[in-house]
Amino acid sequence: MKADGELLFLVLLFLPIGKAGQLQASIIGGREALPHSRPYMVSIQIRGMPACGGALVHARWVLTAAHCYSDLRKGPIRVLVGLHRQPGRNARVQVFTVTKFVPHPSYNSRTFANDIMLLKLDKKVAWNKETSLLPLSKKKPAPGTLCSVAGWGIFRQESKYSPVLRELDVKVMDIRMCNNSRYWNGELTSTMMCIEGVRKGSAPCKGDSGSPVVCGKKAEVAGVLSFTGKRCVDVFKPPVATAVFKYTGWIKKFLRSDRAL
Repeated sequence: MKADGELLFLVLLFLPIGKAGQLQASIIGGREALPHSRPYMVSIQIRGMPACGGALVHARWVLTAAHCYSDLRKGPIRVLVGLHRQPGRNARVQVFTVTKFVPHPSYNSRTFANDIMLLKLDKKVAWNKETSLLPLSKKKPAPGTLCSVAGWGIFRQESKYSPVLRELDVKVMDIRMCNNSRYWNGELTSTMMCIEGVRKGSAPCKGDSGSPVVCGKKAEVAGVLSFTGKRCVDVFKPPVATAVFKYTGWIKKFLRSDRAL
């Protein structure tokens, strides 16, 4: 991946993007999610600050991005389930530690190929109105499919993180167009998918790598947010996610194993 690839975060853009690495943007067209309308969402935090997003795919397992591992291993890590507003003062918010990191064995930190990871929680999630599993998509969504993303990323320049879960409507792009010489210029693989904001100028940006791209009437995880360009709203460097359907066998191997119970 060239230098203009940036790890993905979810934020609401009020001011122009600055130099690479400056966390001063967020999602144009984003909105606060209805509290607990996404009960599968997970906030993965380091020292109480959001580091990555994720999705519950099992009572003990969270699906996220492999590139998050380089930060998460610095710890200490907390995984918050059932969260809407930060800090999580709701008595129903469940807090976990991670007992096992399982990045995909073929993950490439340079190209972001196979950017997918499972985290094993220290105990089972207790099911209630604020918690549920997100099913895995069995196929890659077709170009034009309407999906959504969400997270607690930075939402305005003077703030560190969004105090509430925010969401954005996106649609799937044709991977062939997204990979042509005007866009990502051959850097994408068949295990990736491109998305763009439904509203012109809107896009996932800096703040929530690992959050799920949710598609379909029944809500399935079709992708895991991976990377974007330096300028989050650059139409020629649209956000890229790992396509989950390519990894369902690998994921289910862990979910079905005795170790997952």
